[in-house]
Amino acid sequence: MSEEMGMTNEQYKGILLDELEDWEEVLELALEADDRKVIGKAEKQIAKINEKLKF
Repeated sequence: MSEEMGMTNEQYKGILLDELEDWEEVLELALEADDRKVIGKAEKQIAKINEKLKF
């Protein structure tokens, strides 16, 4: 019988940091295009990820 291993905190944090970088790029592009809808979504996602990184 094998046990499944979950992801480590470091792995989870790495995934979140990658996701944060992606959303920061989306925000930058949205700001250049002055797309208010996308800017709002990107800012919301960035805030969510930053909350998750507070561990």
